[in-house]
Amino acid sequence: MEVNLSFGEGGEGGDDRAGGAGGEGTESTASVLSLYRWLLAEPELRGQAQVSTAARHTAPGSMGDGLDLVNVVLANSIALGGLVTAVAAWRGSRPRPPQVRLERDGVVVTLRDSSPETVEQVLRLWNEGAGPAAAPADGDDE
Repeated sequence: MEVNLSFGEGGEGGDDRAGGAGGEGTESTASVLSLYRWLLAEPELRGQAQVSTAARHTAPGSMGDGLDLVNVVLANSIALGGLVTAVAAWRGSRPRPPQVRLERDGVVVTLRDSSPETVEQVLRLWNEGAGPAAAPADGDDE
């Protein structure tokens, strides 16, 4: 099972910006590297996940700063809960937590808070396999 984690615009036509003007790309790269290291150190994922960084393909002639996303390949669906929990914990450790876009099997959710309810909402959405292509996970649905 593969999950892609991204920041900032997050892909086609999105406008979920994480950070301010001027240096957004550098901020995004720093977030990618920070989350990558966090996930590598996560005991619950050790042996259950392959974590790597990747660059999103940009249009010819456009400039990119290299690392745009964290790619995680999970050994089983049980590790999915550990991954979402680890991402939420990483967000909670940041002084200005960026929004994190998680994509699995074409279903994208945007993590805007780090509450246990949000983690449950993300897992429920993915386990049901239904829902809109870009479902916000901000914990405000209640």
